[in-house]
Amino acid sequence: MERIKQKYIHELARFEVQKNNNRRLWNIPQQTAELLFTLVKVKSPRHILEIGTSNGFSTFWLSLAAETCGAFVDTIEVDEDRFNLAKKNLENRDNVIQHFGKAELIIPDLQNKYDFVFIDAGKINYINYIKLLINKLNSNSLVVADNVISHKGTVKEYLDYIESSELFDSVTLNIDSGLNIATYIK
Repeated sequence: MERIKQKYIHELARFEVQKNNNRRLWNIPQQTAELLFTLVKVKSPRHILEIGTSNGFSTFWLSLAAETCGAFVDTIEVDEDRFNLAKKNLENRDNVIQHFGKAELIIPDLQNKYDFVFIDAGKINYINYIKLLINKLNSNSLVVADNVISHKGTVKEYLDYIESSELFDSVTLNIDSGLNIATYIK
């Protein structure tokens, strides 16, 4: 991981400066970014979906891992300022496709089936996102949801669904804001 951090030190520093200068940017912590990177490399997906781009920090990490297996990252952002900032930050990432708008409206029109999904957007809508994604997941897809401990009350319906559904096996990890990692077993 240190080799990657050194190679992309300027890009990573830019994300940190942006976050420190703008309270509306919600970047995942470094530990979560590194875990996502590792999960993508292990999973070796063809198509990745991220719901909630912010300024593109998590997208950047996903795309770095994705390029090792020839994968593409679709990412959705609803806030125009964050979308444009991410567009600038990710302009050198050839394997990223950005979508602007509400995830609930974009997901139904996506043409790919996904092997890896990262959810880090409007917490109350996690349940809507997963229900819209069911027919867009390949068998054994990984779905990683952020903030499941820090926003446990807000994502309760999502967690109840994932944990009680016969379609998923899941585990919640107590790292950073909490991650739920679910495998779609259909």
